[in-house]
Amino acid sequence: MLYITILISKVMYRSRLGGKLDENTLDFLSSISEDQEILLYDILGSQAHTIMLYENKIITKKEATKILLALEKLKKEKISLKSESEDIHELIENLVIKKAGKNAGGKMHTARSRNDQISLDMRMKIRDDINTICSCLLDIIETLVVLAEKNQDAIMPLYTHLQQAQIGVFSHYLLAYVDALFRDLDRFYVTYGRVNQSPLGAGPIGGTSLPIDRQSISRMLGFKGLVENSIDATGSRDFVAEYVGQVAILMTNSLTSRDCHQVIVGIYSK
Repeated sequence: MLYITILISKVMYRSRLGGKLDENTLDFLSSISEDQEILLYDILGSQAHTIMLYENKIITKKEATKILLALEKLKKEKISLKSESEDIHELIENLVIKKAGKNAGGKMHTARSRNDQISLDMRMKIRDDINTICSCLLDIIETLVVLAEKNQDAIMPLYTHLQQAQIGVFSHYLLAYVDALFRDLDRFYVTYGRVNQSPLGAGPIGGTSLPIDRQSISRMLGFKGLVENSIDATGSRDFVAEYVGQVAILMTNSLTSRDCHQVIVGIYSK
C-alpha cells in the first residue's frame, strides 16, 4: 500500500494563500490559547489512533513506535502555546514530526481529520469534568444527610416571600437541598451517557476508505459506543450545549445553597 507523506510547514493549513496572513487575522483564526484545556486529550486520542493504525497494518511497527514515543514525551513536556499553529491539533502534529521525523510523524493523522479529532477531545474533556462534578456532588449530599440526621429535632423558622411563615426543623431544610442536588446528579448521569460516544473514524465528514477499526479506538479510550453517523459525529455540538445547560442548572441550585451554607456556618460558629 502506498502512502504519501505531506511536508508540513508552519502554516500547513494555509498553504493556498500567496502570502502571510495579517497578525490580527491569525489571532482571530487561532484557537490555540483556548485549546490548552484539551491538550492532554489530543495526545491521548492520537496515541489510541496510532495504535489502531498499526493494528490494522496501515502503518508499520517502527512508525507507530516513533509516533508513540514522541507523544509520550510531549505528555511530560511543558508545551509552549506561543506558536503560529492554528490550533492544538496542528501544534501537536508539528511537534511529533519534529521528534519522530516526517516519514513517521507525518502519518499520525492518516484516516483522521481535525473535525472528528476536536469532537473527540471535547467529549473526553467533558466526560472527565462530569465525573469530577458528580464526585463533588456526592460528597456534598453525604455531608448534608449526615448533618440532617444530627438535627432532626432542631427547630427553625421557614421563610416564604422573605418573611417567617412556619415553624420547621433544620433537617427538613437541609434535605431540600439534598433533593435538588440529587436531581443535578441524575441530569449529569444521563448527559454522561450521551457524551460517552466516540466520533473518531468519521473523518472530515464522510468517513474514510481506509480499513480502520472504530470500535478498537472507542474501547481504548473508554467510550461506551460510537456516534454512528459520520455527519452527526463531526457536525453536532448538542452534547456541549447539554453539558453547559446542566452546569447552569447546578449553578442555580448552588447559589440557592449558599443560604444553606450560611445557616450551617452560623450554627457551628456559635
